[in-house]
Amino acid sequence: MVDRIFAIFILLVGGAFFFESSKFSEKSGVQTFAPSFFPRVIIIFMMVLTIFLFIKSFIIKKENTSFLSNLKSYIVEHYRVILILFLFFIFTVLIPFIGFLYSSMIFIFLSTAILRPLKVRFMTTNILLALLLPLAVQWVFQNVLNIYLP
Repeated sequence: MVDRIFAIFILLVGGAFFFESSKFSEKSGVQTFAPSFFPRVIIIFMMVLTIFLFIKSFIIKKENTSFLSNLKSYIVEHYRVILILFLFFIFTVLIPFIGFLYSSMIFIFLSTAILRPLKVRFMTTNILLALLLPLAVQWVFQNVLNIYLP
């Protein structure tokens, strides 16, 4: 049951993203594809996999347990995914206030702390990754692509 609800939610979100991708600029004369091409490929791939999940939820029979107990076990099993999605939401909220660079550093550090074991040797790597990766991305965008990030 949880898989069905999740699949319906992802299909709705994917449909909204697909609709929003139509607002991208049109293809210019030198471009091979329009700017909306790659996001639409990802969205369609995501929606096809979600349809498979939706169909699989009808084929594979699970025990008849209550919705709340299924939801609780789903959250316990996938708590890291839920935390990363919450962090991504916080990341997108923080960008206008503190900028891409600092919000990316916070997001990368916290997400690697969630996904990796909390040990000193990993924390050193997490801090270096959180500092260097956003700096490298910002440098490439500003100096190579001439795109200034917020």
